[in-house]
Amino acid sequence: MRRSKRDLILDAAVALIAAEGLEHLSYETLADAAGLSKSGLIYHFPSRHDLLLGIHRHLADAWETELRTIAGAPAEECTDSQRLRAVVISMGRTADLAELIMILDARSDPEYKAVWADVDTRWMPAPDTSDAYLVQLTAYGLWAHDHVHHRPLSTDDRERLIAAALKQIPT
Repeated sequence: MRRSKRDLILDAAVALIAAEGLEHLSYETLADAAGLSKSGLIYHFPSRHDLLLGIHRHLADAWETELRTIAGAPAEECTDSQRLRAVVISMGRTADLAELIMILDARSDPEYKAVWADVDTRWMPAPDTSDAYLVQLTAYGLWAHDHVHHRPLSTDDRERLIAAALKQIPT
């Protein structure tokens, strides 16, 4: 199946953010990275806000697809435990730098934040003091760890921590 230009633009934007940071994302740098004209980008994304919203949706959709694949079903067809298991397995990997940057950027705009909140609401327990939420916080820590700590987790340590978190999921 041939990919759409919109998807090619969004993938190029994600790669550019990972390599150069969000502050270096412009129509000029993105046109060069995507191999398109600036007017071609503007056709799909008339404003920077539209482009950033598109990137947030693109990444959030990819994450939800991953969660569905891990769980074997959409969120609404899973139990709380099945959803949390998918979250732990997904977030047990190290965050892609572009994902982490965009998650942080989402705090700057209610529309961006809503994109991620939609996925969170379907898949994660609400913040509280429950054991399930503690497991979710562990998953967040695994996801961000290698970007905020001076010593990355080894593959073996990461796998052991994921297994330990999975054992803590309430049934």
